[in-house]
Amino acid sequence: MLIRYKSEKNIIKLSLILIDCIENFSALDFFSNIDEWDNESETVTIGFLGAYGKSQVVLGALPVAVEAVNSNPDLLPGKKLHYIAADIGTNSNANSEEYDRKKSSSAAKAIQIMTAMRENGTIAFIGPDDTCFSEALVAAAWNIPMISYKCSDTSVSDKHIFPTFARTLPPSSKVSKSVVALLRTFDWHCFVLISGSHPGSGSEVRAAIEELSAIHGLVITDIRTYYTDYIPQHIEQMDNIVADTYQRTRIYVFVGEHIALIDFIKCLQRRNLLSYGEYVVISVDDEIYDPNRKVNILRREYLDPFISNPWKDGTDLTGFRSVLKISPSYPTNSEYGKIGEAIKSWSTKPPFCVPYHQRIFKSISVPIEAAYLYDAVMIYAKALTEVFANEENPKDGANIVRRISNKSYRSIQGFDVYIDGNGDAEGNFTIVVLMDDAELNGSFRMSMQPVGYFQYKSGGNIHPEDLPEFRYINDSKPIRWLGGKLPPAEPPCGFLGEKCVYKLDWRLISVTTFATFIFLITTLFIIKYYRYEHKLACVLWKIDVKDIIVIPTETVESSTGNHKSMIQVYRQSVFRVPIGSCDGGESTPKRAYTRIGIYKGSIVAIKKIHKRTVDLTRSIRKELKQIREVRNENLIQFIGACVDPGNVAVITAYCARGSLEDVLANTDLHLDKMFISSLVSDMLKGLMYLHESEIISHGNFRSSNCLIDSRWVLQITDFGLHEFKAGEDTSETEAKELRRALWRAPELLRLYPHAPSRGTQKGDVYSFGIVLYEILGRNGPWGKINKTAEEIVELVKKENQPDPFRPRLDTLNADNYIIRCIKLCWLEEWEQRPDIRFVRISLKEMQAGLKPNIFDNMLAIMEKYAYNLEGLVQERTNQLMEEKKKTEALLHRMLPKSVAEALKRGDRVEAEMFDCVTIYFSDIVGFTELSAVSTPLQVINLLNDLYTLFDSIISNYDVYKVETIGDAYMVASGLPIRNGDRHAGEIASMALHLLNEIKLFEIKHRKGEQLQLRIGIHSGKCVAGVVGLKMPRYCLFGDTVNTASRMESTGHAFKIHISSETYILLQKIGGYTCEERGLTQIKGKGVMRTFWLMGESPHQKEIRLKRYTLDQNDTPDLLKSPQMKINEVFNLPSSSSTEPAYLQSVLTRSPNGYRQDNHTNEDMMNH
Repeated sequence: MLIRYKSEKNIIKLSLILIDCIENFSALDFFSNIDEWDNESETVTIGFLGAYGKSQVVLGALPVAVEAVNSNPDLLPGKKLHYIAADIGTNSNANSEEYDRKKSSSAAKAIQIMTAMRENGTIAFIGPDDTCFSEALVAAAWNIPMISYKCSDTSVSDKHIFPTFARTLPPSSKVSKSVVALLRTFDWHCFVLISGSHPGSGSEVRAAIEELSAIHGLVITDIRTYYTDYIPQHIEQMDNIVADTYQRTRIYVFVGEHIALIDFIKCLQRRNLLSYGEYVVISVDDEIYDPNRKVNILRREYLDPFISNPWKDGTDLTGFRSVLKISPSYPTNSEYGKIGEAIKSWSTKPPFCVPYHQRIFKSISVPIEAAYLYDAVMIYAKALTEVFANEENPKDGANIVRRISNKSYRSIQGFDVYIDGNGDAEGNFTIVVLMDDAELNGSFRMSMQPVGYFQYKSGGNIHPEDLPEFRYINDSKPIRWLGGKLPPAEPPCGFLGEKCVYKLDWRLISVTTFATFIFLITTLFIIKYYRYEHKLACVLWKIDVKDIIVIPTETVESSTGNHKSMIQVYRQSVFRVPIGSCDGGESTPKRAYTRIGIYKGSIVAIKKIHKRTVDLTRSIRKELKQIREVRNENLIQFIGACVDPGNVAVITAYCARGSLEDVLANTDLHLDKMFISSLVSDMLKGLMYLHESEIISHGNFRSSNCLIDSRWVLQITDFGLHEFKAGEDTSETEAKELRRALWRAPELLRLYPHAPSRGTQKGDVYSFGIVLYEILGRNGPWGKINKTAEEIVELVKKENQPDPFRPRLDTLNADNYIIRCIKLCWLEEWEQRPDIRFVRISLKEMQAGLKPNIFDNMLAIMEKYAYNLEGLVQERTNQLMEEKKKTEALLHRMLPKSVAEALKRGDRVEAEMFDCVTIYFSDIVGFTELSAVSTPLQVINLLNDLYTLFDSIISNYDVYKVETIGDAYMVASGLPIRNGDRHAGEIASMALHLLNEIKLFEIKHRKGEQLQLRIGIHSGKCVAGVVGLKMPRYCLFGDTVNTASRMESTGHAFKIHISSETYILLQKIGGYTCEERGLTQIKGKGVMRTFWLMGESPHQKEIRLKRYTLDQNDTPDLLKSPQMKINEVFNLPSSSSTEPAYLQSVLTRSPNGYRQDNHTNEDMMNH
């Protein structure tokens, strides 16, 4: 039966016809066909369906396999295997995407050949190539076994439809198992799949990977395809695939040709994606690993040397370190090379007769499909041998295939191959990676080497969905991942950071926050401790004695009459008498109250410590750090300390007025309430700071330790540094020590000499009471008492006295609250004494209405007087400035600003010649008659209203008001500041503006009447200058003035009469409409050609206003109008102007100051 079809629908018809043939084929006919087999026949015929046009060398494997079967006594004993070969044809479009044999005429031809072979006794078929759907369906209908070696169509694996089909070529679903197994082994659960679009370039493998990934829970992030017939010219397509996918994956599965894989790796390497081991490429291509070509697999030596590759510089062979190549296992049979040579030899013989030259044959490698063809013949021979041994029907194709399925066979390649229940070979695949190779020479000593393989679990049948296990060939040589670790399938937070969004766990947040807080506090304390220790270790306080210039001094008797030693300073560089003093250089030398010197340009006080050396222990360093950090206005500033052997001293700031004891002893100095209050306040603030600091207390507080600086600020000294001073080898007399004890508290006197060196805070309060008594009484710490210091100390030390011995208060001239405070400070029981803060509160009344410092009180009085004086001066200055402004404004109304400024400077104003100016004259027609019927006051009010209107209008133009006499109004432009040719346009636009406004002007005392304005304009030369000394005038001279006046007098009411000179300038400027009047008789000039000015075009007016607006922004401040200055100062818009409302529609321009000066002119007088 011959079936022909051409359209796609015919394939469905073919399938239905074949199925119908099977259904209509009676059991009797079927078995009768089986019974036709002659068991005595010695020849077994098989049919070979091949495509001679492709892979022709493969064809030689058929006769080699048949010869091997016939020479093996264990296979088909007593039988001879014979084959019939036929070319089922090739298709010219076999490489196109749409090509499918079952949709082409090749399928019909193959079925015709199969029919002829069956009629000639063929009991099995080997082949065909590519897809084999139609052929396998016909073989199933005839129950004839068909074993293919090259068909990869996955649809023929269904044994319910194709029970007689088997194949030695692993279908696309087999390599997909290795891919999925590898992904699962390394936990790569998501990936991007890239393949060609044709079965030959991986489309069927891609579909199988998709199906198997879904079964095993793997996620395909994206699927991309490239051109089927890929060439390096299309490398941009590969780059686009990488650009679109690299941010959504870390694992690529590339299924396609080796030529496309190389360019894909180049594109990844160009973006440095393979440089750090973050990305992995699993390659499944048509390149079989050959250990003899382990380096060449990285290159395309058949192509790259002959093309110009713009990507060549960006390619790095080390990029293949991130490539896992799944390759069919290379044959391990040592005789495979000889068998390959036999295959090539047989392919040149009939019936194939491959037309290759002998030299070409030497360079051609035998494709792996030749081994599959060889194995197909061998497994059929083995199955048929079993059938003959069991005396079964050799034509029962289903039985033959059952004996092939679910078994392993020894392949000619040298390893075992398993055939599953669907009759598909599982295949053997190897993982090949780039590794170090010591056998290579050169700088790049790496090659592709096998590291692992796939193996199914032994025992039992293999389910179609079962996956093989990946195993290393040598466990000591695993895959060496770039970067040192296995790359994950996706970043920890996902490709878009979506996995790092967690719900808030308040318990975890609380614990973390608490732990962080504890950590921060601990860190803070550690840092603080180390900083503290660092400060202790530093010797910033240390001063070298060589850096101090000690001022030589000598002791003299005080002029005050007391017996205290004082130090007289002779060095004039320190205490220099001001030049020009009243004493004439014979002033009394200045005195210092202690040993002083100069350190870094400042006078310092030097207190020598009578110790040979100082051991800088940690406690002493701590004392020096504490004292150095003291910063208070009422505590003496610590400069540093000298610790050089033999020169141990404390350096502090120097107070020029001595101690409080010295001040109190000076009877010439009167201490009023304000003075005493300031001193007491300073003492209290200093003691409060000490008691609240780390120093804790003073321990030796007395009036001699209260120093007064040049600003009369009291500063406490001699506090702290107790351990630094300890062990001092002092030579002081016992009398001095007894005198110091007069300020000491009773409880401390009783402990002497074992009393604490730093004293106590309540002891300081007692000492403060003594000092306060000393300030108020000014008779020493105990007043006028007839007892020695030793007797006083002994009386104070006595305990359990009903009335403890204290200074007498009955003779003290002080307020009651001060007396009460002193008594509290002198309490015998130290626990009952108030603290220093309470003492300050008790004495707060002393500060009522006063500043805390005497100097501040004096300054406050002086500042108050100075403020009053400044206010008075400022008020008088403002009045003077106002009068000056009024004078200047009046002067600017009389003269141009530039002329007025010159006159103010005393400069002589020279007459100036102007080449071209434009002069405007106007008067009121019938003004004489109007004046006759109006009162003088009405005439004055009329002219005032009229000229106010005119003045407000001309302020918007670059013009200068020259004169007004009666009803005559004279304006000029182009002087005293030249403006090019714009003066004609300025006067013309102003005249049009005045003419329009006069029509709206209303005479208040004559309702309904209208003033008739007559205007004349002329342009020409002019001389301007100031005339006269008393009431000077800025006057214009020249024929231009007379001609302009004649233009006005010969004009008409409500008309603007212009000369030909002005007309020419207006035509040059453009935008003005004029009408020729003709020849006009002008007095004193003769006949002149004149014109009427009719109007100005709106467009020209807009351009002029915009241009002048820009000029306004550049106008100097001295040339701006008062209103413009007000607007600039107060940021007012132009609409806020105080000018009349009808002027606000006109854009404010830059007038030349106050143009309201009065000028005279001879022609004006005549007119």
